[in-house]
Amino acid sequence: MKRLTTYLFAAILAFGVFVGMESVVMAEMHDSEFGERQFKMDPEMTKKYAEMLGIDTEGKDTETLNKEIRDVYIKKHAEGLGISTEGKTTDQLEKEIQKIWVTRIAQQYGISTQGKDIKTLKKEIKEVKVKKEAAEMGIPSDGKSLKELTYEVRKAQILKYAKEYGISTDGRDLREVAGDVRKAMIHNAAEKLGVNTDGKSDQEIFHEIMINHGEKAREMKLFPFKEEIILFPKGHPGM
Repeated sequence: MKRLTTYLFAAILAFGVFVGMESVVMAEMHDSEFGERQFKMDPEMTKKYAEMLGIDTEGKDTETLNKEIRDVYIKKHAEGLGISTEGKTTDQLEKEIQKIWVTRIAQQYGISTQGKDIKTLKKEIKEVKVKKEAAEMGIPSDGKSLKELTYEVRKAQILKYAKEYGISTDGRDLREVAGDVRKAMIHNAAEKLGVNTDGKSDQEIFHEIMINHGEKAREMKLFPFKEEIILFPKGHPGM
């Protein structure tokens, strides 16, 4: 159970990065609606997730499965963090999980958590994180709004990966380039991990990698994993 939870969590982290990359043209950290549509418009992927979690899919529609996936996943993750689940709703557990992770992430960045709610901490984490990334990439942050700086950082990241994978950027829409980068990363990882890609969509390949080879993919740094990403991006089924 703990192993499955670890793989699913790894998948969410990596997918959150991809969604953030593809939404850069909107100058947002995550285009949650874009990610959510990708999954909820793919009943087959939702069914596969449900089966991975041991959920009976017979006679159930996608909406029902999304709800059950959310319930099971959050409960498993709570148990993995040592949170008691007895008598608690899924929403209550989600809040407890978020509180633990947001507090840990804030502490990693040296942000005081005293007297601050989760919303405030998330905002402060985002600002510190983006400014740190900007500094690492030589992007000045003075006089720029968080939205403007986030756009510049994400754009620089996409162009960096595009160069590494030999993807042309001349005269192309940045979101299109980000999509190509995502595809290249997935297929590169599949090749290095020996994952068969025949007849599979990029999403199917990606999630197979995360479920069956998540730890190895992290060790080999095959995706831009970000340990500090806030939990529960909307792209995950049921979220």
